[in-house]
Amino acid sequence: MLETLHAAVTSDPSAAELARLLLMPLEREDGERGNNLTGTLRAYYSCGARVDKTADALFLHRNSVRYRLDRIRSLIGLDIDQPHVIAALTVALACRDRSPDAGVELASTRPPVRSTHAS
Repeated sequence: MLETLHAAVTSDPSAAELARLLLMPLEREDGERGNNLTGTLRAYYSCGARVDKTADALFLHRNSVRYRLDRIRSLIGLDIDQPHVIAALTVALACRDRSPDAGVELASTRPPVRSTHAS
């Protein structure tokens, strides 16, 4: 179903542009400061909008996640816990994941892999 929604959004240039614009402040901040706000938002929604689970997934303290979420709210000017905002941002993230230049952004939003092997 998400693929159908993505196809509909990407076939409509104004909808695709809206998805890009929704995430632009976060991506700009990530590029300038390396705050990983886009990855934090993605993880937050993947974890059922639960701060504790997001913190575990990102290997962060809960207060760090709360700070990032407050920064996201400030940058995009929306309540990220409202159902219609969740829907819009989830679609925007899915569109971003499938865009041709998403690989660069995605690589920087995942937490580092911790090696268990000694060198």
